[in-house]
Amino acid sequence: MNASNAKPVTHPAQTPIHEAHSPSLPCVSSAVLLGEQREIVIDHAGVYYRLRVTRANKLILMK
Repeated sequence: MNASNAKPVTHPAQTPIHEAHSPSLPCVSSAVLLGEQREIVIDHAGVYYRLRVTRANKLILMK
């Protein structure tokens, strides 16, 4: 298959990211947020949340 006709393979219940986010919404890469870290703390209105990358390379946001 050549790259010009390649389509993302997704589960029917999932929507590819390029279809899921609105062009009017900012999109920030997790690599920009996390850098070299596996976990960061996010301060939202004085409440701290942890954003963590799991062993399966998924994201978890915890209060």
